[in-house]
Amino acid sequence: MMLLNIILRLDRSKYEVAVASYAQGELLGDLPDYVRVYKVPGNFTMLDRISYHLGRHPITTALKNIQKDFRADMWYLNTIVLPQAASTAVSLNIPFVVHFHEMPLSYVYVNEEEFDLIIRKAHHIIGCSEATCLGIRQAGAGNVSLVYSFIEDKMRPKDDVAAAAIRAQFGIAPGQFAWIMSGVPSERKGFDFFPEIAGLLDDENTHLIWVGGGGARDGYISWVENRISSLRSRTRIHLAGRQKEKYDQYLHAADGFILTSRQDPFPLVMIEAAALGKPIVSFPSGGVSELMIDGMGSVTEDISPKQMALEMKKIMNGEMVCDPAVSRERMAEYGISKGMEAWNRVMDQVAR
Repeated sequence: MMLLNIILRLDRSKYEVAVASYAQGELLGDLPDYVRVYKVPGNFTMLDRISYHLGRHPITTALKNIQKDFRADMWYLNTIVLPQAASTAVSLNIPFVVHFHEMPLSYVYVNEEEFDLIIRKAHHIIGCSEATCLGIRQAGAGNVSLVYSFIEDKMRPKDDVAAAAIRAQFGIAPGQFAWIMSGVPSERKGFDFFPEIAGLLDDENTHLIWVGGGGARDGYISWVENRISSLRSRTRIHLAGRQKEKYDQYLHAADGFILTSRQDPFPLVMIEAAALGKPIVSFPSGGVSELMIDGMGSVTEDISPKQMALEMKKIMNGEMVCDPAVSRERMAEYGISKGMEAWNRVMDQVAR
């Protein structure tokens, strides 16, 4: 969504833009007509596989053909997880900018050669939080700028009927407290902490909701889901799956937000929850420590489910007071207008 917001607000007197997409994602359907869209093979056909074994990488070939047609002056890589993108740009002598939305635990998804090219050869690197920039500099990069992730200035308003229906669907009674977490259920996002936290809370008036899915099924997810199904805790866990149209209403329906990630650069869902004035409890997983101030909630001392459960209890029993106005005022710093101002300032320097 952040990339779409950038594209929609580009100064068209300065930039002509095309998108090379490795997958048929949701972004493509929301792009304006003036943005040219090219497809890069994410899943190889039989012909692609034959080409690969003959020494012609299908992704490299596609990127070179796109460049031949569009003749870009610079490539903008919106993530480090774009196979062959950096190496192809280097081979074509095209300057490229990389926007890191990843912290070191995610570097494992990039092979050593490609990662080294990003660090050594990128014309410029943008990090979405100070924590992200630190990891980039530790990897050896020099030209690094900070542009915090940002969201729409206003969230979709609460639909009381829809929010009530969500709570009723999960059996969340009036007066009971529902905590929500959003993200692809994964080790990095701390999906396995959910049953542990529920066991520590063991309170029939507390519910945990996980919104998100869509990734590949694997043994890790099966293991966590089995732990949830066999959990002997009065705190109930609800796996809502992937939600697109009702996503905002799920946030509205919850009473608080927990961030269970082991590492998270600057999660947009955390900003969205704060924009709604929801109290937040988070592990010290990255950019959250830069965002949180007194009155918004709590960041635990360590990556500790026990500490998180204790902080959640403090909020629920009133021992820790959170002020929605503080959160909303803080989120004004991460709206589109200020975000684009920072992005344009960096890109103006890069394009000189």
